[in-house]
Amino acid sequence: MLSKPDVLNMLIKNYNETISCNALDLDLMYDYRHGSQAKQHSVLKSKPDSLLFQLYIDEIGVTNPIGAKKDTQKITMIYFQLEDLPNNVKSMLKSIGLLAMYHSAHLSAKSNRRKFFDSIVEDLNALQTDGLYISALRGRLNFAFSVVTGVHLASIDIGGFQKSFSNGQFCRHCHINYDQRFIPLYEISHVQRTQDQHDNLVQQVLRLNNNNVIGGVID
Repeated sequence: MLSKPDVLNMLIKNYNETISCNALDLDLMYDYRHGSQAKQHSVLKSKPDSLLFQLYIDEIGVTNPIGAKKDTQKITMIYFQLEDLPNNVKSMLKSIGLLAMYHSAHLSAKSNRRKFFDSIVEDLNALQTDGLYISALRGRLNFAFSVVTGVHLASIDIGGFQKSFSNGQFCRHCHINYDQRFIPLYEISHVQRTQDQHDNLVQQVLRLNNNNVIGGVID
């Protein structure tokens, strides 16, 4: 993708235009780098010219109609996209790349899950540290990882939340209980999940190591 001069030109042009628009009105957020989290991003702080890329996780089902077993096999797919492409280009399928795929059933084992994601994290860290040499530019481009997105089921799975929606604190955004689900939001308020509080729940789960769900967190 980056070997094509037109793609590079679009990336750099759109990046510069976005930076210029934000400079005119700092109250407007045009992309991830203009949010509060980006201010703490170690790569963006040291390399503010880094291009953004994000991951998207989904699950597909495949079958072999001529095989002995015709059951649907679920495959976890991880895609990547460069966020600094123009919006009309990002909506095209050819702007989305496949990063990894794995048989979903194998990811239920923590050891397999760790092996699978460790290699991805290692590659992403290397990309953020070293960048990529682009021959057309005769130089390197820096990159910064922004977010992991995905369908709801994939998001709760990768986030380590409980997969049951019929009990407990089933929401990954707040601490609503299942028995409160029919209460109108104007009659009740729910504590929002925060990073520090979530990290604390994860540490409790790891210490207990008994597959119990704590505050909607299981892994």
